[in-house]
Amino acid sequence: SRKFAWLVGAIVAAGLLWTGGWYFFAAKIEDHLPSTLAQIVGPGAKAECANADVRGYPFRVGLFCEALSYTNAAEGITTTAGAFRSAAQFYRPQHAVAEVDGPLVLDASGLMLRADWQLLKASVQAVSDGLDRGSIDARNTSFDIDGTGLTQRLALQADRITAHARRNGADLDVAAYGENLRNTLVAGLNAKALTFEATLSGQSDMLRVPFTPLHGPFAALLHRVAIEFDATSSFELAGPVQVGADGRMSGNLELTISNVQRLSELVAGFNPESADLIRRFGPMISALDTRPGDDATTLPLTISNGQVSLGIIPLGELPAF
Repeated sequence: SRKFAWLVGAIVAAGLLWTGGWYFFAAKIEDHLPSTLAQIVGPGAKAECANADVRGYPFRVGLFCEALSYTNAAEGITTTAGAFRSAAQFYRPQHAVAEVDGPLVLDASGLMLRADWQLLKASVQAVSDGLDRGSIDARNTSFDIDGTGLTQRLALQADRITAHARRNGADLDVAAYGENLRNTLVAGLNAKALTFEATLSGQSDMLRVPFTPLHGPFAALLHRVAIEFDATSSFELAGPVQVGADGRMSGNLELTISNVQRLSELVAGFNPESADLIRRFGPMISALDTRPGDDATTLPLTISNGQVSLGIIPLGELPAF
């Protein structure tokens, strides 16, 4: 019938228009990719997506790259990673998900990092001037860190690591979580769970284009930095910190320890003298508990230009940020 013919014609026309629009949009993405990457990384830096290809027809759109690279000569940073695959609904391109293949190799002024994983997924919510929020979820992850200034190579493995960032007005909320972490730096320092939750004051621009590395000076509030070793042993830090222009950290924090004996064992792995002081002054440390009455011991932890002390007991020095 005539009505059926009109219906079929309308469906075919709509399909042709949709197909033409999708491929036109995909071509624009590929054509503008170099300038888009240059805008994202800013002047003095360069990012590349090797053999870029836009896929996902008919209802999705996504960028595929055979490899990723980033170079910032001014910062002394060079980074490479494996294949990249992304996807977003054609009608909602601002919300995208992606997968990245390892390994990631980072050279930052002599500090070498190699990270690899079984699976790494990411999701972002884009806005007109950058990102509003983003998340990463990596499974069976390994890190190897070496370079000048390190006395020994650090190897770290984790069953799972997740990281999140979001704008909070002018501030930036960040969080990271780890499961079943193992390392080679401090004997016995294997964690069942790791938690890091903080707010970086005035740093929401880190999610704005062009994206820039974090440098001091800045202030941060550590909501919760916790390491859970087992069912009875854990450390937890909270409080404000400041990082100076030289990258040195200062702050007055609260350290909550579920097992003081465990603290001395871990400190012994990198500072035997401080560990001996903790064992000798254990009763005094317990007397300094600012929250008596519970099973844990809460103590003031002071950081002054990178020098860390627990009351009068020096624990060592933090590297510059």
